Amino acid sequence: MNGKVAIVTGGAGGLGSAICRSFAAEGANVVIADVDLGRSQALAKDIGEAALAMQVDVTNEDSVNQTVQAAIDHFGRVDYAVHSSGNNIKSPLLDMPLEMWREALDTHLTGAFLLCKAAGRQMVEQGEGGSVVFISSVAAWAPVPDRGAYGPAKAGLNNLAGLLSLEWARYDINVNTVCPGMALTPMTEMVYKRDPDLRAQRLKRMPAGREVLPQEVADLVLFLCSDKASHINGVSIPIDGGFVNAGFLPEEMVRLRI
Repeated sequence: MNGKVAIVTGGAGGLGSAICRSFAAEGANVVIADVDLGRSQALAKDIGEAALAMQVDVTNEDSVNQTVQAAIDHFGRVDYAVHSSGNNIKSPLLDMPLEMWREALDTHLTGAFLLCKAAGRQMVEQGEGGSVVFISSVAAWAPVPDRGAYGPAKAGLNNLAGLLSLEWARYDINVNTVCPGMALTPMTEMVYKRDPDLRAQRLKRMPAGREVLPQEVADLVLFLCSDKASHINGVSIPIDGGFVNAGFLPEEMVRLRI
């Protein structure tokens, strides 16, 4: 990946930061695009000259376009686009205001569309192919109660990847989604501190007996962007330790690793 350029939205978050560091470790330049400019700048300073910090509102087309243009102006090209921005608004559908529904869909799904539209045009113009990865979720298949539009938005990401895999295959651009189960990010750890019983309850449904680590998600993203994955296109890959298959899992078969 030496000399290539990745844009990562949500790049300063728990998963996004691991992805940005992994791109840099493989020799790529990375645009850390996040709503929190301070965190983006701190991560860029830690990574060094291979990183550019940008503040982005993924729900705003002008903001996304400016981020992609900054990548082109600073590094000269775009080869990889990773949409890791997201939110997790808690509300049952009966009580969910329309603006909250739209906020979730816009952040997860519309943000991916806008990033693809801007970054995809540059990849097509370069004529050298590229890779797009959406950070989706096992919630695309296993809906999360009281999380409103989160699961539907993630399911939409999976379908969007399939659509783009058909439209962009002629340009040698592959588009896939990575679907983590519960990831052990700083935000998740904060939630567990507030509600220790929640972690034990969730782990009983995980055959592997632990959460997925951010670096494991990053490793899968980097593989999908590598030349080794050039013929993998339009797929949604769970990285969940078998969670989505655990409907009939007896608790005694789980080896808890906490």
